[in-house]
Amino acid sequence: MLKMILSGALGHDAEIKEVGKKKAINFDVAVSMDYKDQQGNKVERTEWVRAVLWKNDGQSTKVAEFLTKGKKVLIEGVPTSEGYKGKDGDIKSTLNVNVKELELIK
Repeated sequence: MLKMILSGALGHDAEIKEVGKKKAINFDVAVSMDYKDQQGNKVERTEWVRAVLWKNDGQSTKVAEFLTKGKKVLIEGVPTSEGYKGKDGDIKSTLNVNVKELELIK
């Protein structure tokens, strides 16, 4: 089993897209991490994770109303990665999570 748990703040309001008979609630989460480098200096790093919460036809997408820019969330889901070629021609990748559990946090 492969599982990811993360908490962070939304980078933009959630968007709902229809994919066949399902609806996808898409949003990006900024996960911030602090650590000290070899010289003892504090380093702040932010990783962006694309999240998608799938809803079957007939299930409510009302949760999307609460997923607005800056809101903090706790997510549990299945991670995936996606590779692509950037505008500069370099190979890049994104980290994604298919959300299974979602909680709004303060």
